[in-house]
Amino acid sequence: MKRHLEAIVQRSVVVAPHRPSLIPAAKATISLAAPLILLAGLGRLDWAMYAAFGAFCAVFGRFDAYAPRFWQQLSAGIVQLAAMLLGTYFSLIEAPFPVRVLVLAFIGFGANYVSHAARWMPPGPVFAVFAGGACLGIPATSQSFTGVLLAGGGTMAFSMLLMLGLSMRKANLLHTLRSGYAWSPSRRAMAQSLQMGTGVLLAGIAGHLLSDGHWYWASLGAIAAVTGADAYARVARGLQRCAGTCIGVALTAIVFAFDSPVWVILAAALASQFVIELVILRNYAVGMVFMTVTALLMVHLVSPEPAASLLIDRISMTALGALVGAVQSIAISLLVARRRQGRTPGATSAR
Repeated sequence: MKRHLEAIVQRSVVVAPHRPSLIPAAKATISLAAPLILLAGLGRLDWAMYAAFGAFCAVFGRFDAYAPRFWQQLSAGIVQLAAMLLGTYFSLIEAPFPVRVLVLAFIGFGANYVSHAARWMPPGPVFAVFAGGACLGIPATSQSFTGVLLAGGGTMAFSMLLMLGLSMRKANLLHTLRSGYAWSPSRRAMAQSLQMGTGVLLAGIAGHLLSDGHWYWASLGAIAAVTGADAYARVARGLQRCAGTCIGVALTAIVFAFDSPVWVILAAALASQFVIELVILRNYAVGMVFMTVTALLMVHLVSPEPAASLLIDRISMTALGALVGAVQSIAISLLVARRRQGRTPGATSAR
């Protein structure tokens, strides 16, 4: 037991080598800042969440050449839009919870499969599940689709155009568009995507049983705990998400405590977005601190509710989801180990 705990702790506190992140962080922040400032000027901050989800495509492929980066961001942006549209539709028709959680599980499965096939970096469906879950969790009207397409799709398009414009310094447009396309799902893509969808489903159900408000946050916690090279890495990722979430909630509480005006909330969200891109690849827990701040501030702008319940739900749902994901990962690892042991020659002869 001690050896297992030491392995988990070691993976939790490890810091990856430094890589140039300042310019990618600036690009990702600009991709979010420009749409948010425009929405604030138009008095449509109720669409801010859609813009934030559309801007997430800018984080993909940051260390790749422009051609593969373009295709990663395009596929990620399309998945983000699809997740928002699905969530908005099932919210609009007031689908019962069993339907909503199945839709979110489908989003987790599909986004994870596309992540494998299109070679997203960073991999995984966390942004798509976040977008779909948030849209499932807030009341929607027919105008919500306009917000998704204009704010979400417009922010995605702005991010892509910004990236293409920067690529013209080193390559022509046709070269960027013609090369770099990748679609090669591995043999494990289907199994891992089914595992991801199952984790989203189980955590979502557990979250709904505990608190009806932000149950999809439990699914996000589960994704962290089923992502990693082995069971140690997955459990460590879940612990990192819980620790980072708790600190991020404390920082967000400071912003809420002063009844901050909108421009302060926007500035804090953008500053957090910038720091996320600087640190997320070095240590996931530190990145989660600022990701939590940005997420909570965006949710607060769209659907103001008592700060205390928002913050408590974030901690409880994240911890619950991480627990569900960790249990699932450990159970699968034990089953795989038992199957391998049963296939060994010694085990066969013993029978």
